[in-house]
Amino acid sequence: MFYLLRNLLAVFGLLCLVAGGIGAFVVAKSYNLPPRVFAEKVLAKTGLDRSSFLVGLVQAEPLKPEDVRLPALDDPGWKGQGARKTRTLAPFYYSRDGLPVPQVWLNEAQRFAYVRPQALRQVAVENPKEVLQAIRSAEPGDLISLAPGTYRFNTRSIGVSRPGTAEHPIQVRAAELGQVRIELNGLEGFLVNAPFWVFENLDIKGVCSNHSSCEHAFHVVGVGRGFVLRNSRLHEFNAMIKANGLDSRDGGRNFPDGALIEGNSFFNSEIRQTRSPVVPIDVVGADDWIIRENFIADYSKGLGDQISTAAFIKGNASGGVFENNLVVGEYNHSGGVRLGLSFGGGGTSKGASRHKDNSIESTGGIMRNNVVMYTRDVGVYLNKARDTQVLNNLLFQTMGIDVRFPVSTAVIKNNVLNGKIRERDGGTAIMENNLILTGGFLKKDFDDIFQNPHEGDFTLVDSAPLQDKGVPNQHVRFDFCDQPREGVPNLGPFESDCRPFFMGDSVRR
Repeated sequence: MFYLLRNLLAVFGLLCLVAGGIGAFVVAKSYNLPPRVFAEKVLAKTGLDRSSFLVGLVQAEPLKPEDVRLPALDDPGWKGQGARKTRTLAPFYYSRDGLPVPQVWLNEAQRFAYVRPQALRQVAVENPKEVLQAIRSAEPGDLISLAPGTYRFNTRSIGVSRPGTAEHPIQVRAAELGQVRIELNGLEGFLVNAPFWVFENLDIKGVCSNHSSCEHAFHVVGVGRGFVLRNSRLHEFNAMIKANGLDSRDGGRNFPDGALIEGNSFFNSEIRQTRSPVVPIDVVGADDWIIRENFIADYSKGLGDQISTAAFIKGNASGGVFENNLVVGEYNHSGGVRLGLSFGGGGTSKGASRHKDNSIESTGGIMRNNVVMYTRDVGVYLNKARDTQVLNNLLFQTMGIDVRFPVSTAVIKNNVLNGKIRERDGGTAIMENNLILTGGFLKKDFDDIFQNPHEGDFTLVDSAPLQDKGVPNQHVRFDFCDQPREGVPNLGPFESDCRPFFMGDSVRR
């Protein structure tokens, strides 16, 4: 009888454990939280977060090995993707309807159908007061040139409301990256609600003592069409660039369509102690945003759900492009759950979405030639993203690609990754010629193909798995380093021998 009772109690205990586990999973899924984050919240609610043993069980180990050495984020000798002192800014163009386009997209014959922006006069400024005055009185064609130095602003925001034109935009720039530092001690920096403004070669730093007080370096809203940011370094903000619609007097809602975010660096030196969204590039409802050749690293949210994303375009937006970007979720610090690039993000309310319709988050987006490394969650996330192209990306030490919810449809080709490609909750994808490197017995791993992937050296040591193994695609005419793809393309983002981030020949010091 004793043994029977003991066995019944054991079975009952096992059933309780199973039921508890299922219940925890259901609750975690209902809150859309990763399991580790949910477990940490349970410990905090029950007071068990004081147990170092239990906390150690649920805390994630850093993805980036401790012995991996990467160049300093703000090193003046930086030679990789993103902002750099040595970058030569090629011209960009505006289409006839005011959309900025990088020069590499156009051949010489096509450029005649576009407008190349021209300055009409130079406005030299030397201090914060002169900067504010120049912005308040700006005319089309003004080039506001900042003298070398540090400019500190303690205002809530810097209003940008004077319109430029496609032929004569209003430009704010330093002669060279590193000469000008703008320090912002306020909720947001430049509040852009006027068309055709261009910012170049600026180092912009949030200096708020409270992380929730430094939200954005740029907040682009309403009629801020044709916004351009190039070769600038933005750091110590929750969302360095925020873009969203603004209600108009006629009852509609204007969105800042058509932007070019090119060759910039976004990072934070420490985890942001805030419950606000931590997303370096946060675009809601705006069409035709081009986000290319940027470097995004160390974005992390320390409070709330602890989920952060490198960049997303959502809110029923269309025509967004992510290309040739380098994303490193864990660079100098780890913690929380960090995702890579996303169409759809975590979703949008109806009121904030274009046409007040959030049944679709993104339409016709393209994600190509990006390198995403060391993200705790997926490197590419498609959430209610219709007709998306995911082409020739490289995802190293991420959970892979998620295509989620029935409205999400994607073409996923020529990618190289060591995670998984998942069709979740009704999402569907056409998958072709993707190389998933799992390692193991008789299977290739990243270390078998590339020189030193852990430190970003993707020089090929075994070209056979990638060389001429791709499927030609009209959307991928260039590689990560803007070299043309001809004939049968390689898998992944590299046709030429170019490397994402290197200080000269090696990052080892």
